[in-house]
Amino acid sequence: MAKNIFDKVQLSSGQTFENRLVMAPMTTQCSFHDGSVTDELIQYYSRRAGGPAAVIVESTFIDNYGRAFEGALGADSDDKIPGLKKLAEGIKSKGSKAIIQLYHAGRMGTPELNMGRQPISASSIAALRDNAVEPRTLEIEEIEEVIQLFADAARRAIEAGFDGVELHGANTYLLQQFYSPHSNRREDDWGGTRENRLRFPRRVVEKVRAAADELNKPDFIIGYRFSPEELEEPGINFEDTMYLLNHLADYSIDYFHFSINNWQRTSIIDTEDEQLLLKKYLDKAGDKLREIPIMGAGGIKSAEDAEEAIGSGFDLMSVGKAHLINPDFVNQLKNNELPNTFLIDGDDEKLTIPAPLWNILGFLKENKK
Repeated sequence: MAKNIFDKVQLSSGQTFENRLVMAPMTTQCSFHDGSVTDELIQYYSRRAGGPAAVIVESTFIDNYGRAFEGALGADSDDKIPGLKKLAEGIKSKGSKAIIQLYHAGRMGTPELNMGRQPISASSIAALRDNAVEPRTLEIEEIEEVIQLFADAARRAIEAGFDGVELHGANTYLLQQFYSPHSNRREDDWGGTRENRLRFPRRVVEKVRAAADELNKPDFIIGYRFSPEELEEPGINFEDTMYLLNHLADYSIDYFHFSINNWQRTSIIDTEDEQLLLKKYLDKAGDKLREIPIMGAGGIKSAEDAEEAIGSGFDLMSVGKAHLINPDFVNQLKNNELPNTFLIDGDDEKLTIPAPLWNILGFLKENKK
């Protein structure tokens, strides 16, 4: 039976997405200096809720010393809960599920962002980028403490009224760093083989699910975002990714989320391979993994784009730029209206776009064709 973008999607937690489109997590850089919620943030997300089945709030740090960028949102302490509650309420009052993305920057952090602290990671291997800082290798006893930080942040999300969390295992942040053979050169039980490197993300998933169960929230949504490949050598290849996902499928994940710039992405390692990563995924997904909705990302500007992506095999699509330009994007598709594809002067106020985000959207303002 053909899938429709306005079908409901049942999740393993027992919750239901009212359609197949969600608002993608996109950095706004408009939180307070301590990572707490601003009114701008509440207005921005509330304005875009109601159409998408879920709004995934931007990457939110779990550790005061684990930020990746300025103006980042935090869920690292209990004093953030009141603000996060207002944010969740703003989204849910419009009818969308409220999901918050949790991350730790690991070696992608800098001392300047994290009060002078040296970044941490699985091993003391600097990222392959300009001005990267060599991280400090986590001691074994510290690893469980960091895992607990993810669970504590999930607990705060629950207490704030969020419907779920998305664990950010992509974009070379700490969850990915532990699984990557480039950033993880450990020789203990947390590194070396793929099985050992899998241990950190698996334990994070286990602890987050346990935190939800302890708060009597068995229907709490847990999503997991992943980067399918790395350019680093050695790095994560697609076989590694499928090993990871097929194993995590045993741990009550509600959806997996590709971190790619276009749903039609092919390999960035073997550039002569023209097979879509989605097709590779569908070919290599085990029975349990096939039962879990797979979410694509990138390149959705119209109903036709969304229908093509869903028809190709995705169960869900996260929509980013189109939601920036069209706060009512999903409802526009439902009403057969043609969404805008660029911004013009004055749209920051009209569309409730926070000033820090507006200042970095020049590429959308210039594309007026």
